[in-house]
Amino acid sequence: METVFGRKQRVNRFRRADSPANMRLTERDLLLMAHVAKHRFLSTEHLQAIDGGSSQNVNRILRVLFDHGYLDRPLAQIASTVLDGSKPIIYGLGKRGAQALRAHGCKINDQVDWTEKNSRAGAIFIEHTLERAGFMTALQVACRERDDVNLLEANEIICDAPEATRRSREPLRWQVERVERGRKEIFSVVPDGLFGLSFPDGTTSYFLLEIDRGTIPLRRTDTYGTAAWRKNIEFKLRTYYEGWRADRHVEQFGVKQLRVLWVTSSRVRMENMIQIQKAVTDGRGSALFLFGSADELRSSNRLDFDWISGREEAVRLV
Repeated sequence: METVFGRKQRVNRFRRADSPANMRLTERDLLLMAHVAKHRFLSTEHLQAIDGGSSQNVNRILRVLFDHGYLDRPLAQIASTVLDGSKPIIYGLGKRGAQALRAHGCKINDQVDWTEKNSRAGAIFIEHTLERAGFMTALQVACRERDDVNLLEANEIICDAPEATRRSREPLRWQVERVERGRKEIFSVVPDGLFGLSFPDGTTSYFLLEIDRGTIPLRRTDTYGTAAWRKNIEFKLRTYYEGWRADRHVEQFGVKQLRVLWVTSSRVRMENMIQIQKAVTDGRGSALFLFGSADELRSSNRLDFDWISGREEAVRLV
């Protein structure tokens, strides 16, 4: 795993070679860049796991792609390494990488300067994106190792969704209409991801993904109507639950079964969230929600992991 450490090494790892050797893009190069493009940011650990080959070879390829401008190493990651020590290098899609992927048929926005966009990305945004990417890449690898389950990506599910969702600028935005303090309002949340697991018998389980890094409060404490009032876990749980009771999943995605998968920052926070969703569901708890802590997930296979449902039952994804 390639890491960032020490002042001199940090500078060298973020400076492209002045005269990089000539190279020819290979299918492996394009696949690695496509994975970065899909997830926005990926670390060397993620890319090594997805590639499945030698870690040293993957690191060498990534360095060459960086030196030639196909991939970027966002500078915002340097600050976190000073505070937390060595970490895997983080990559974003570079300007030349976007051009190469478009030339090979990938749908990459040609109105965006990806290198400039990467330079503006802040550390908090990158860290949250990496948490999501880490979960999805680990799930992809877990599914690849089994022959009884297939991973469906968000774009595949949206392609089969109702027309309104396919045309939406935010196809994952989950909305519900409810009366709050005598006024009818629209409340919404945007999950961090959507995926499905399909099985040989023709059935499919669908999941919305929520990555909770512990950066927002569990309950609302601000005055009703403020922007901060909606930035809390209780608001999200209530919006998902009420939307699910109103068959929002059928209307939005055209699926009859769906769960909301929560990856929380700690076991204690997870237990608090379970109690909050019990209050939201009038004490019953709901199988709509599955919870797991990031600490426990890091050493576990996503498919074999025992998630805890809103009814405090152990549940596996397969």
